[in-house]
Amino acid sequence: MIKRYLVHLYPKTFSKSAVHGTLLMGGLITALFISLCITGVLLLFYYSPESSSAYSSIIYLEEKVFGGRFIRAMHLWSSHILLITLALHMIRTIFTGTYAVRASNWKLGYILFGLLVFEAYTGVLLPMDQLSYWATKTGMELVNVIPFGEFIRRLLTPDDVGGRLTLIRFFAMHIALIPLLCVFLMSAHLYNVRRDGGLHPPMNSIKTKSDPYLFNLTWLIAAAAVLIPAAFAVFSGAPLEEPADPVLPPNPAKSAWFLLWIQEIVSWKAWLFNPFAVLFILFFFLPDFRRNYKPERTEWFSKKDIPVWGITLFMCAAVIALTAVAMFFRGENWSLVPFYF
Repeated sequence: MIKRYLVHLYPKTFSKSAVHGTLLMGGLITALFISLCITGVLLLFYYSPESSSAYSSIIYLEEKVFGGRFIRAMHLWSSHILLITLALHMIRTIFTGTYAVRASNWKLGYILFGLLVFEAYTGVLLPMDQLSYWATKTGMELVNVIPFGEFIRRLLTPDDVGGRLTLIRFFAMHIALIPLLCVFLMSAHLYNVRRDGGLHPPMNSIKTKSDPYLFNLTWLIAAAAVLIPAAFAVFSGAPLEEPADPVLPPNPAKSAWFLLWIQEIVSWKAWLFNPFAVLFILFFFLPDFRRNYKPERTEWFSKKDIPVWGITLFMCAAVIALTAVAMFFRGENWSLVPFYF
C-alpha cells in the first residue's frame, strides 16, 4: 500500500535503480545530524560542565524542566541511530561499488564516520553517572592498544576521567570542535554529490541533472525517520544511574556499545586488534587500490569486486558477533555467561 502510494506520488523517483541504489540513507544521516544539533543546543541551556555539578544539572533537566527528559532521550537515541545509519551507508557504498567512482566522497565520508564515532564517545561522559563514567574509563583503557596510545590518553584526560579539566575538554570537543569539523566536511560531501551529478547519476563520466523527485523523497523519508528516535525517547527514555563513583566500579565495567567489540578483542589478546586496525586504515585508501574497477551502473555484490565486499562482510559479521558477546554474554570478571535456549 505504502509503496504503491509512493510510486504514484513520485513516479520518476521510486524506481528500482534509484531507491535500491542509494537506500536513501544520506538524507537520514543529514536529518539526524540536524536533530542532534537542535537538541544539543537545547541541552546547553541547562547542562553544567563541572565535575561537581554535571550530574545534578542532568537531574534538574529531567525533573524540573518541561520536556527535559524527552529532549535528552531524543538526543541520545538520535546519536545511536545516526551511528548505525552511518555504518549502513558506508557498507552500502562498498556493496554497490560506488566507492570506486566517487573516491573523494568515500574518503570524506570515512573521516566523517570516525569523527562522529568520536563525537558520540565524548558525549558518553557528560552525564557523569556510573554508567557514563565507567564506559568512558573503560574506553580510555582501550586507547592503550593503539600506537601512541599513552600520549593520546594524557591529551584527552589530563586529570583522569571525571576530573574537571577532562570533563571540560570532552565538553568542548563535543559541542564545538567536532561538530564544526563535521559541518565543514558534510558540506564538502554534499557539494561533491551535487558536483558529480546528484544523488543517483549514471556511474560513468557522463553527468546528469539530479532527479528533484528523488531529492524531495529523500528529505520526506528523512523527516519521517526523525520520529523513530522520538518514539524511543517517549517509550524508553535515556538511562541515568547513580552519580559517578571512582572507587566503586561495576563488575563487569563495559565501554560504550559501539566500542564493545574492541573491548571483547582486547580481553583475549591486545595484539588481536591490530589486524582490524590495519584493515580499517587500508579501507580509507580503497578507491586507490581499485583504480581499474569503474562500474558503469549501481550493482550490488558485483562479481568483479568480490574481494572487497567479501572482506567487508567478514568484518561486519565479526564486529556484530563480538559486540553481541560483550553485550549479552559477559558477566562478572568478564567471564562468559552460558546462554540457555
